[in-house]
Amino acid sequence: MKSMKFSQKTLEHFPQEKQDDLKLIVERILAFIDPLMIILFGSYARGDWKEESDLEPDRKSGHASDYDILVITNRKSIATNTNLGANINDSCQKLELTAHPKIISHYLKYVNERLVKGQYFFTDIIKEGILLYDSGNASQQLAEAKELTPAEQKQIAQENFEQHFTGAKQFYSGYEHHLKEQHYNLAAFNLNQSAEACFKCCLLVCTSYIPNEHHLNALGEHCAKYGMDLLQKFPMETPQQRELFELLDYAYIGARYDRDYKITKEQLQQLATCVQKLHEVTEKVCKDKIESFLS
Repeated sequence: MKSMKFSQKTLEHFPQEKQDDLKLIVERILAFIDPLMIILFGSYARGDWKEESDLEPDRKSGHASDYDILVITNRKSIATNTNLGANINDSCQKLELTAHPKIISHYLKYVNERLVKGQYFFTDIIKEGILLYDSGNASQQLAEAKELTPAEQKQIAQENFEQHFTGAKQFYSGYEHHLKEQHYNLAAFNLNQSAEACFKCCLLVCTSYIPNEHHLNALGEHCAKYGMDLLQKFPMETPQQRELFELLDYAYIGARYDRDYKITKEQLQQLATCVQKLHEVTEKVCKDKIESFLS
């Protein structure tokens, strides 16, 4: 297996405070696990990051750039340990940094399988990313990425769209059935799943990758990194609106397992209006992206 040539970028051009931030993040990750590689990707790796001061104070969307970090391990049990991942993220969030760290982890075999298939989320990370830590010659163990043709990219995006957008519609039908039967908790769960399917549909079509994540707010933040501000479909200007969204977000767990979870018919109908709008923007974003592959 040929190795994919890793980006030769360094942090030398970064402001010193940014270099210090990233050094602290690496040290904190190493305090928890012994990874193969730690890679900075996204806007900071590309050099087009935005500080809070770069953004309009009265903007309706957009946020300051995060430190996007990919941790590659040689053990699946470490990469898929959600509690460990949450502890690492929480620990890094407590550091006094100039940007928020967003850390994802995958094991080497998983990454290589996707490089070989040409999954452009990972190929872009390797091409554009900055290697912050290498345990030895780990970067030489990365597989050579397949270069997909635009037609192949379009086909994959179309298949992802059809699968996940169909799922979003099916979950919405489940919501309508349970609402009619007055099974409000099950209606909330299906509405949550319909929204989650929309977020993941957009991410798969636009990046060929979805994180191991179920929280709608976190998925919305991932979408926003790629210009898809899907959370805008859920008003959050007042405490009542935020509480309503949190009811939907928590429905993934609460509607099934929390005896104290309660949601009314009226709240469900308000949320359903937002999810319908989410369907509309999801379809448009995905179809535009699919057509762009051959334009």
